[in-house]
Amino acid sequence: MAAEAPEIAGIDLFDHRQSQNLDARTREWRAASPIVRLQPDLVYVARWQDCWEVLRDPARFGNANGFKRVEVPEEERMLGEMDPPRHPLLRRVMRSGFTRAAVAREQPFARARAERLLDAIAAKPGAELVGEFCDQLPNDVSLHMLGVPERDAAQIVCWAKELLHSDWPALNRTARGAGLAGAFPEFAAYLDGLVAARRAPGAPDDLIARLARSELGGAPLSPTVLRALAAHVILGGFSTSTNLLGSLLYRLLREPALHARLRARPALVAAAVEESLRLDPPVLFVLRNAMRDCELRGVPLAAGQRVAVGIASANRDERVFDDAESYRLDRGAPRHLSFSGGAHLCIGAGVARLVAREALRAFALRFEVGELALAPGFEVRGVPVFLENGPERLEVRRARGARG
Repeated sequence: MAAEAPEIAGIDLFDHRQSQNLDARTREWRAASPIVRLQPDLVYVARWQDCWEVLRDPARFGNANGFKRVEVPEEERMLGEMDPPRHPLLRRVMRSGFTRAAVAREQPFARARAERLLDAIAAKPGAELVGEFCDQLPNDVSLHMLGVPERDAAQIVCWAKELLHSDWPALNRTARGAGLAGAFPEFAAYLDGLVAARRAPGAPDDLIARLARSELGGAPLSPTVLRALAAHVILGGFSTSTNLLGSLLYRLLREPALHARLRARPALVAAAVEESLRLDPPVLFVLRNAMRDCELRGVPLAAGQRVAVGIASANRDERVFDDAESYRLDRGAPRHLSFSGGAHLCIGAGVARLVAREALRAFALRFEVGELALAPGFEVRGVPVFLENGPERLEVRRARGARG
């Protein structure tokens, strides 16, 4: 027998001041009902098993357009804005650049860059870790993997930040024009130039080169598709990896015993990254669309209704995780949903994990316990983005007498 989802008034998932402070409410939702209705056309799924059911069933719960509020031409969609049959074909193309071997090749660069950035921080009496480290390292690794020359990295980051803080993510346009090429012509032209250069004889074998050589249905990918995929690589992990590193370092600065443990046993760094992903996911929820009239755990959903998959809630589900609210390094294989799941499992998850492990290892070994401390009077504030989770800033000071 069909059941109605309880209606919850006064919750706006698209207001970061609310979406980043829902742990107590989602605990109640998990206990009371598999699904709650937040708006007439929006339901929230709170339990791990139900979230996983939505994520693994793209036929019932589609992802077309992602968070955009307008219809986007298929060729201009990024990977996370596609549904079958196009999505699995282009995902297969993208996977060629994110193999385990391709990710492993970035490890020496990621480690060296992390150590270099931390050396610069160690030479000063104070720093702002999000801007000087957590933001910088993932961007450097992503652009290096993509094949962007280091001399161009600062400009790419500038374009990316301008784009993410514009109307384009929601509307696929700005006052300058529609689509990436119309809204940000300089950025689009740069990406087009990278692709053209990789098609020349003797070009380096990097991610852009592999995309440029790929085919779809026996034909080369169009310039528009290649531009969208290249932008996806740059933008896809632009803020999420920053949030992951920010949450990791914020926890380390507040918990000296954890810092000491990782410094003594660097082999625990991987487990520390996974537990941070679980308790402090960089993305709080993802949206899906009911593709047809259907049911989820007996609750009827109408075609076109939006389904918020509560990643942050699922990761604390007491049915799945013992002592779910505690940060523990003995949980074994990760079961969190912080990289989504199913057909849309984050294609850059391997790179994000690599960067986080190298960042945490470098920080734990470079600084003694207590050598850096949160600045006097520091109060953490979350990033002002409704679906993201992480500190906006991390201001630290060196302890008196600390080594240089």
